[in-house]
Amino acid sequence: MDNNLEQAQKTRLPIGKLFPSIITIMAICFGLTAVRYALSEKWEIAVAFIIIAGFLDVLDGRLARFLKATSNFGAQLDSLADFVNFGVSPAIVLYLWTLNTIPIKGLGWAFALLYAICSAIRLARFNSDLADPDRPAWKEGFFTGVPAPMGAYLALLPMIISFETDIITYINPFFWGVYLVIAGLLMASRLPTFATKKLVIHKEYISFILVFVGLLVGVLIMAPWITLTILGLVYIITIPFSFKAYKKLSKKK
Repeated sequence: MDNNLEQAQKTRLPIGKLFPSIITIMAICFGLTAVRYALSEKWEIAVAFIIIAGFLDVLDGRLARFLKATSNFGAQLDSLADFVNFGVSPAIVLYLWTLNTIPIKGLGWAFALLYAICSAIRLARFNSDLADPDRPAWKEGFFTGVPAPMGAYLALLPMIISFETDIITYINPFFWGVYLVIAGLLMASRLPTFATKKLVIHKEYISFILVFVGLLVGVLIMAPWITLTILGLVYIITIPFSFKAYKKLSKKK
């Protein structure tokens, strides 16, 4: 009887444990649907769907740890979702937006391919780093390279800017191809960037943080593309500081 009960427990899974994977699947749906809207030249919806996929990517990991539902299957599914949502989809969306107008035949697609390949390399290295038992605890505060969602965000930044100004349209599409490759190289690089999941906030600042988040959400609703542009530029500015902080900690250890 006890053996039958143990066997039944092994073959059953509480529905709550599936929620993180369900959110990951939802993220894939948003990421791929972005391509559909790009094919219809509905650029704002396409970009919005990739950004939503980014929020869901953050949510599924946090929820998995909260529910104690982390698993190797979930980690692999999340990694594959990241490649689709932040490697493949942005590359196709940007190719359809402007890279396909580069006069040199095939060059625009080559730029898109290079970006997607860099995304795959970044995710493969991230998975291998997780399996490293000798990884120092202090390194948990840093990513190696720009994380895939932020890489996609930076890659899409020219599109986001174009929603508020026509200046972007006067720039040669070749420039945006080079920019896209740079965004990909930042993902594939070993440049240390801050990992906010390990960020510690003092209790006396919690109220200010909550007020700031509320204001940020309000501004995002009122002027989403301007706000996202500013946030993207702020993130770029933080990269040199993360490199400096990483070097300082590495010398101490």
